[in-house]
Amino acid sequence: MSDSLLTFDGSGLPLAGVRALAQTGSTNADALMMAQLGAADGWLILAEEQTQGRGRFERRWVTRAGTALAFSLLLRPTEAEQAQLGRFVALGALAVQRALVELRLAAQIKWPNDVLVDGRKICGILVETLWQDGQAQAVVLGVGVNVLAESVPPAEELQFPATSVEDSLGQPVERAALLRSILTHIFAWRERMLEQGFWNAWQDSLAFRGQWVRVEGGQQPIVGALEGLNADGNLLLRLEDGSSAVVMVGDVHLRTFLDGR
Repeated sequence: MSDSLLTFDGSGLPLAGVRALAQTGSTNADALMMAQLGAADGWLILAEEQTQGRGRFERRWVTRAGTALAFSLLLRPTEAEQAQLGRFVALGALAVQRALVELRLAAQIKWPNDVLVDGRKICGILVETLWQDGQAQAVVLGVGVNVLAESVPPAEELQFPATSVEDSLGQPVERAALLRSILTHIFAWRERMLEQGFWNAWQDSLAFRGQWVRVEGGQQPIVGALEGLNADGNLLLRLEDGSSAVVMVGDVHLRTFLDGR
């Protein structure tokens, strides 16, 4: 049963406005359009249903009506933030992770843009940037969270095991309350996004640390033990020959999940 997410008014949060839609193709696409039209920092676009939701590598993100959180937050990067645009992905992931931890769920960040609970994907983040003359005019922070059990697609449609907040908690969840918690964390952590404490929190929340993983998405897969992040937010791996590798882009999978190691 859907709750009344569309009544969310954002009171008490530093939002420029809230645009709530029953259905849309993609909240990120809507937010990018609003950015082109000059919308201010802090506009929130949310939808009950997305028909063309997407994730990294043009993967489809399913948002069934009334079962999930699908929203995009339009942000105008400050001059200081221009140098650390990669941290906006971490900002979204860390905010969701902390909101789920407050619900007493063992949530972790699967580098670079997913949140897991008990090793299953519960949230995906997609950040898109509007550029002009080499400067980021706007960053759109898109978030999709599986909330109700019905939000999880059938297993045969999944590329990675998934779960929902409701399944993980074993009880109903009010989506509007979870949305408020996530947004509260986004705004609070944004103030610290350029600080060492933000990086520490990001690294401490990483899934699979110390475990053997396979990173796909580059020219060829890389296998190694996940050691953490460097200062730029790139993944640090220790390879089988003892050498180290810095991974700037990719999709992380447990090697045990893929090939039985």
